[in-house]
Formats: sequence, structure tokens, C-alpha cells
Amino acid sequence: MLEKNKNIFYFDAHFHLADCLDLNRDSRVKPGNDTSSDLSLSAPPMSLSAPPMSLSAHPVSLSGLTRQSFLEKNWIGCSCFHSIEEWEIGEKFLEGEVLRPLRQAQGPQFAQGPRLAQGPQIILSYGLHPQSAGHIDIKTNADFLEQLLKEKKLHAIGEAGFDYFTQDFRDQAATQEEMFNIQLDLAWQYNLPLVIHCRKANEKLFEYSKQLKKLPAVLFHSFMGTPIEAKSLLNRGINGFFSFGKQVMNNNKKVIACVRDLPADVLLTETDAPWQFLKGESHTNPLEIKKIFEAFCQIRNEAPEILAQQLKQNFLTLFFQNSNTKS
Repeated sequence: MLEKNKNIFYFDAHFHLADCLDLNRDSRVKPGNDTSSDLSLSAPPMSLSAPPMSLSAHPVSLSGLTRQSFLEKNWIGCSCFHSIEEWEIGEKFLEGEVLRPLRQAQGPQFAQGPRLAQGPQIILSYGLHPQSAGHIDIKTNADFLEQLLKEKKLHAIGEAGFDYFTQDFRDQAATQEEMFNIQLDLAWQYNLPLVIHCRKANEKLFEYSKQLKKLPAVLFHSFMGTPIEAKSLLNRGINGFFSFGKQVMNNNKKVIACVRDLPADVLLTETDAPWQFLKGESHTNPLEIKKIFEAFCQIRNEAPEILAQQLKQNFLTLFFQNSNTKS
């Protein structure tokens, strides 16, 4: 059904380009880094010395996709990066022009976002992931993040946030909060949206609601709250968006309720590729955004063309409504 309509664009609000290029690495740190207890997401150990990928030497990339099959898709995604090494892997890949990186839009002609070309495009985000608390040099990564911001290479900051899923993560709560505040301040200073990872810590979202409402937008990636919690965040003045991946395909009741009951203008699809996969799978392919989109259509009982247009508007509003610097 969808393949017949070549005008449909697929929007992936959150995935990990460098990890898709090398499934032996994992940008997230560390034990218990699955994003939902309802999904099978056991990941291999992080490779600290994975070299940048050569496109000429690796005709198959992005979790087993051929370059040609990827180029045939009308797709735009936001890739998050969480280390300097990971960023360098992504930049090396982007030099091959398999994906066209969209830089920060300038001028009034971009008030409604970029004109989407045929084929794949990508926008970039960098953040200090809460699971990396206690494992990274905060100042080095924060300085690198700000340099990217000064160079206007980012459309968002994150993932930032809180992860209390394991005792090891909870032991780093103070460090997670320090990292979050650094990124919160930068998002305000550079007038960019913040991508939030939050697991078993939704109370922190409400604790920071006054600060979050000052940001141009907030993406609650892979949101694991209820529709009531999501609406409560919106009612506190946060310009929030909520993205969901394969949880829509495994009967996750809270996620399905959010997709069904939240206003269409705050929803986004994501893959969190390659790490958010279902039981019996080894990874998620970025092009599986099509399956997630189809599930959204079924849950909301909406025509694909109508929902695709709304998701396009949401994506552009989230990532392109603001300039990279405050006036």
C-alpha cells in the first residue's frame, strides 16, 4: 500500500548512525542498557577502538542495508551521537554522501523547514547520555558539544536525561543530573530542542518542567509514561513531542495508548536503530521505520497520506523552527 505512494516521506526522530554502521559497538554505557523491559535489547560490549567505516570497503552498511536500497527511500532521520569517536565514525560515513546532512537552516525562507529532496537525508544531535555517567569525561564531551553548536552542525542536543533502570545507573544519579543541567543550559543558550532519554525517572521530568518550558521544543524519545503523564507535561507549558518505536508492535499498552490518545500534532515515529528490537531479533534496521509508521496508522485508524503529512509537520516544527543562536 505505502510503496505505491512515492510521495510519502518516513520520519525517524531518533536513531544511532554510528552503531548502525558497526553492530559490535554500542554508544550507550553500560549494563542494563535496554530501553524497555518489554523489548529484547541486549547489546554487545562497546568497542572503544572501532575505526571509521570506509564506504568503498563496505558496500553493505546500516545494519545490513545496501546503499542502493537505502537511496531508494524517501526518508529523513535524526541521528544522536554520544562520544567524539562516534561522531567521527558518522562524519566519515557522511563524507560518502550516502546520506545528505542537513545543516542549520538560515534565513526566512526556512521558516517552515527545508524543502525535502528525494532520497535519504539526515540531521544530527550530540549529547551526554545518562547511561554514560561515571564512564566519560564530562568536560571533554561538553566542550566538544559546544564546539559543534558554535559550528552550527546540530539541530538538537541529546540524548540527555535520567536513567534509573538499574542500581548501577541509580548510583550515578548526581552525575546524570550534572550532565543534564549542562545540556539544558546549552539548549537554552543555542535555542535548540532537547532530546530526552528518561527511564524509571519520570518524576525528574516534572521536577524540571519549568526549565523545559523555556526551550523551543523537547522530544521525549521512546516515552514510557501514560497519556495522562504526557498531557500533564504539555499542560505545564512544555512544547513537547513524543516519539515511539517498536513498542507499538509488541502490545505495549502504555505506548499504544499514547499513540492512540495523544494529539496527532505531538507524535513522531522513531526506530532507535539498531538497539530497540523485538524478541527474536538481533537489531533494528533504520528502514523498519516503515513498519512503525504502518503500526501508527493502524492504531490511530488514519489514512497513511494524512498521518504522513502530520508527521512531516511535527518533525519540521521540532527540528527546524529555530535558528542555532538566540537573537
